[in-house]
Amino acid sequence: MNKNQPQFDVRRTMKSRPFERIILQNHTLGEIFKFAALFGAYAFIWPRFVAPYRWRLVQYEMRMKNMGAGFDGYRLLQLADLHTGAVRQSYLKDVVRKTIAEKPDLIVLTGDLIDYQPAALEKLEELLQMLHAPDGVVAIFGNHDYHEYSWRHVGPRSRHRSIHKRLRALLARCGIKLLCNQSLTLQRGNSQLRIVGIDELWAGLADPQAAFDGVVADEPCICLQHNPDGAMLFRNFPWQWMLCGHTHGGQVDLPVLGSMFVPMENRRFLRGLFEFSDNGAVSKRMYVSTGVGHATPVRLRVAPEAVLFTLRRQ
Repeated sequence: MNKNQPQFDVRRTMKSRPFERIILQNHTLGEIFKFAALFGAYAFIWPRFVAPYRWRLVQYEMRMKNMGAGFDGYRLLQLADLHTGAVRQSYLKDVVRKTIAEKPDLIVLTGDLIDYQPAALEKLEELLQMLHAPDGVVAIFGNHDYHEYSWRHVGPRSRHRSIHKRLRALLARCGIKLLCNQSLTLQRGNSQLRIVGIDELWAGLADPQAAFDGVVADEPCICLQHNPDGAMLFRNFPWQWMLCGHTHGGQVDLPVLGSMFVPMENRRFLRGLFEFSDNGAVSKRMYVSTGVGHATPVRLRVAPEAVLFTLRRQ
């Protein structure tokens, strides 16, 4: 070796960077570091760019007391929390296209149709034009449809906002049956099925007395309510099933810690099927959908979903 040539001294060069020196000199630690780096990249890429769009179609039997034979086998599709405008439009179209292929008899949209953005209405119109069912499409509003995101900014004033007014006009133009504290009666021969829609809790517009006006006890009745907190607030009204959204199923479910941010009071109603009993017998059931879309494109251990119910006589 020519001593006149400059020599590269690794130890002296790495003296001020001890962590890198250890990684280079210790093979095992180097492998651990590489694994950690790959895991970290996966842990970020999957929940941000993959999981929010890996939706599933969930199917349930909906048992109804006193339901006529005309509705036995009736198929009801629930789409919750589209958040149109914030969610990739091609993804939402794919969900709509594939769920419509299941040939539901009725489609219900259980709130948060849009994210409050100027382009949201135009994109929502594209989706609504794709939705077709023999008994049409029924919708209720969620907090995002009223531009209500926190307890600090809520109130009936939100229904007077410009985009909300245009949203109402859009639904009417597309033939969507909007239920704001109203009910709808469906008929199959001599059989009847009641659909009740309660307006948004956060906006202070929920009026169950008006919504259930004329609904009698024990008739087959499905209640649409965006926020699952309504289950306790409206439990004494005559519904057999309540369909909700709002929670996104927690959206990000961390190991050990669970869901860190769930904007609701009754956190036990996070997602899935819940039963309520009177005198030891199940009298009411509620299904909380994890939703199709998201306000923020991150999901972890909570898949987005569309829900297809098949009605059966109990």
